[in-house]
Amino acid sequence: MTVAESKSLKEGSRVYWRGDANDSGRITETSWDAVTIAWDNGQVATVHHGDMREIERAPARRGAR
Repeated sequence: MTVAESKSLKEGSRVYWRGDANDSGRITETSWDAVTIAWDNGQVATVHHGDMREIERAPARRGAR
């Protein structure tokens, strides 16, 4: 997603790594420069808006592993 799309995310929004429906998480915090994602696999990551290129708002495919 773009920087503008990332900045528009709200807490609770679901996101997907590379559009993979099996690799998703929820936005738990937003700030002026980053979002925090609680991934379904238990990991938590803070990702800057400019580094969200591989994260998508909707799943593009299922079972792509």
